[in-house]
Amino acid sequence: MARPKKTFEQYILQEDAHSRKYVNQESYLKSPATAFLKYTVEAKDAINMCINHFPKKTNENCYTQASEDSLRYLVVALLPAIMGHFETYEKMLFAGMYENSVYLKNFDVRKFHKKLSEAAEKTLTIDLDGISPYREVNDFSVGMMLADNLKNWSSPEHVCKYFRCFVNYELFSQVHKQQLRILWQLRHSIVHNGGTITRADSQKVGALNSFPNKNIILDKNFIYEVSRKMHEIVKESTVGIGIKYIEQMRSDIDETKRKKVETFFEVKSSVSAWMR
Repeated sequence: MARPKKTFEQYILQEDAHSRKYVNQESYLKSPATAFLKYTVEAKDAINMCINHFPKKTNENCYTQASEDSLRYLVVALLPAIMGHFETYEKMLFAGMYENSVYLKNFDVRKFHKKLSEAAEKTLTIDLDGISPYREVNDFSVGMMLADNLKNWSSPEHVCKYFRCFVNYELFSQVHKQQLRILWQLRHSIVHNGGTITRADSQKVGALNSFPNKNIILDKNFIYEVSRKMHEIVKESTVGIGIKYIEQMRSDIDETKRKKVETFFEVKSSVSAWMR
């Protein structure tokens, strides 16, 4: 039976009870780190399902060529999705910290906007002082509008500058910055260069210098390793900046609001071994 022809938007499925369990924007609003790590674990599990069930050659412990090719396509295709979610983690963490800044003591909005404008290298185009009174209004996220107007979320250096405007804390360590540069560059090459690390792009990250004009083929366990390392990166960054941020909260904040902020900085995962 032939498959029915439909327009692209007709393939978007209606939400059901099962799909409501997927990571969505509401998940990120509540706890960005927990939402992102959940997505990486689901991505890892999806690839593991393929690894465990794709056909293998008869009487041999190796995949058929079709299975090998399919695994490689899926692993490469999944990296941009993971990095897209990582950008959402960064932006939602920033947005939430801005929204909750109404609970901070000695938080000078104008000074913050000035520092942020400098960190953004004068590229912000919205009236920050005019929209700041709308922080913490339920149906309007100034923080998200602000995050959307910031550029260079794929640059660990720029991202660290943005977060230093809130507290004196380096969001990513030097080791983590280097790991993120590799992932962002691979994502760029997959999305913009047909899956090839061009000679020019290979020179942008030291670890990729020896891969000029290399077609990106990734080992089947790559997504597992991305998920594992992201747990370390996200836990260290979120917990570290969360401690600094919560220390600056006013003492007169009621317990419900304080708990909401504490939950926002929580880092949870179903893979407990990766959280130690």
